[in-house]
Amino acid sequence: MGQTRTEKAGKDPLIVRCLLFSEGVTALGDGLWFSMWAVYLTSVQGVPTATMGLAMGLGGGLGLLAALPVGTLTDRLGARETLVAVTVLRAAFSLTFLATHTFWPLLVAAALFTSMETAAKGSKVALVHLMVPERDCLPVLARARVVQHLLYAAGAGAAAWVLAHQSAAPYHGAVIVNSFTFVISAAILARLPHVPPVPAARRQVSTAALRNIPFTAIMSSTALLALCWALLSSGLPLWLKEDTAAPVWIAPLSVLVSSLLIALFQVRVTRTGQRLAGAVRSSWRASVALAGCCLAFATAAWPASPVVAAVLILAGLGLHVLGELYYVAARWGLSIKLMTHGAQGQYQAVAATTEGAVVAVGPALVVTLVSGAGGAGWGILALVLLTCSLPVAPLCRPALRRTATRSVKESSPA
Repeated sequence: MGQTRTEKAGKDPLIVRCLLFSEGVTALGDGLWFSMWAVYLTSVQGVPTATMGLAMGLGGGLGLLAALPVGTLTDRLGARETLVAVTVLRAAFSLTFLATHTFWPLLVAAALFTSMETAAKGSKVALVHLMVPERDCLPVLARARVVQHLLYAAGAGAAAWVLAHQSAAPYHGAVIVNSFTFVISAAILARLPHVPPVPAARRQVSTAALRNIPFTAIMSSTALLALCWALLSSGLPLWLKEDTAAPVWIAPLSVLVSSLLIALFQVRVTRTGQRLAGAVRSSWRASVALAGCCLAFATAAWPASPVVAAVLILAGLGLHVLGELYYVAARWGLSIKLMTHGAQGQYQAVAATTEGAVVAVGPALVVTLVSGAGGAGWGILALVLLTCSLPVAPLCRPALRRTATRSVKESSPA
């Protein structure tokens, strides 16, 4: 039997380069926007800080609801076409922030922008899975994440230049540049080969992924590991400033070092999740490492010496990087190995939505625990992170048995 179009496409390095180039351009805009949006909305657009936080939080939560319908469209219209459309809409919706000066317009803008941001994550994984051979799927996603981190840092550097200005023009210009990066990304994606949609006879009902209780439970449980990003961005700076003798400048330095280490090791660590059993082990390793990170941060409040406190914080940061690497590897491995073929868009939409929900509430949760309960708050976070992977192995057991049986049959002589 001859190779299918997607199998041939997966072996074409131009396909992978297009995927990586598209991811890099988008990451450049993301780094620019997410490094300046809070200052832009409050200082330039004049939105009060409390209003801005509430509107962005509620809008972001509402935006998550769009991921599953878009996932269904991915299966029915084609992964490439859906991702191109979503990326174009991201370009349009990013411009809505130019007209946000009060609560309701900002709420709508945040909901629209977040809806397409979350939908794009699921559609992208589905497209990669359909575009390349399954054995190459995780390595390509890992390389895309490396590119994402490098270009995100470049975008953040550009944002530093914008933030150094007092006038509004550079800020408005940055919003337009961010929108333009999505246009370029969509144009790159449009050059990829067409991936046929799921034939009508093989289509799943639009709620098939949600009704797969083991899959939804695994995605919801392991999504709690996405708290790792709030630990670094929200919890650590506050903890360093209020409760430890360690220097506060460790916080921004940790973000840079973390990005560099992820760029160096993500591809290597992701190989551990290419088999389902490996993805299960990766989820447990992520839980243990991130729980250890929280405990290391907590103990940094005890020493009066800045050097000793800094050493404990750095130990925690090392565990954090390890946990994040294994979390991402586990997340990809579990979501891809457990999804039903013919409904990739739906299943990846569930994965993106559950993670997006944790990312949305993570900063408020982490700050509340760290500022309200101190070391005990870090202990609670450690317990949550340690236990959230416990259901994974039992829920994966039927799939692991099927995989083992299939392997035995394939290795048996004809």
